[in-house]
Amino acid sequence: MSPRSTEQNEAQRAQTRLLILETALKAFAEKGYASASISYIAKEAGISKGLSYHYFKNKEDLLVGIFEMLAGMADGLEAAWEGKTPREKLAMAIEMTFQILKEQPQTVRFMTALALQPEVTSHLKALIEAQKLINIKVYEEIFTELNYKEAEAEAYAFGALLDGVALGNLAIGNDYPLDTMKKVLYAKYDL
Repeated sequence: MSPRSTEQNEAQRAQTRLLILETALKAFAEKGYASASISYIAKEAGISKGLSYHYFKNKEDLLVGIFEMLAGMADGLEAAWEGKTPREKLAMAIEMTFQILKEQPQTVRFMTALALQPEVTSHLKALIEAQKLINIKVYEEIFTELNYKEAEAEAYAFGALLDGVALGNLAIGNDYPLDTMKKVLYAKYDL
């Protein structure tokens, strides 16, 4: 068996890093940030604790990695918007949000828990603020293109509506009328 190439080693490192991040996200969502130790995360990922420290120096570093991973997922939406009308962009934002609510409830639970624990996220404050400004700016541009007089305020209201749906879905679970809420948003924005 020949040794792996540099590209294969890089791919393996990226795969291991992603495994740790995804496992940590799930652990933090299920157990809470304070209760999920690096040892627990490593065990759940099927790797050694030492290997996890090779990728992340501590839980705070791991939390930054998770946040950057999630922010990177949102970046993909902007690329998909290329050449789309403002209404199509708004519909895509709604669709992506509802898809995440259905397919990645642990991500939503994790992000909600972070929002409610400022003491945990103090070292992420700059990253969180930057991402929030990016999101609001993107929505504000859409509402400006749709000729809303108060585009910035509508951007914040739109974000609050999506946050409210996410919280309702988390609190109520399977009984929450997710599909109906999506129809309400489509109707509100005439999509």
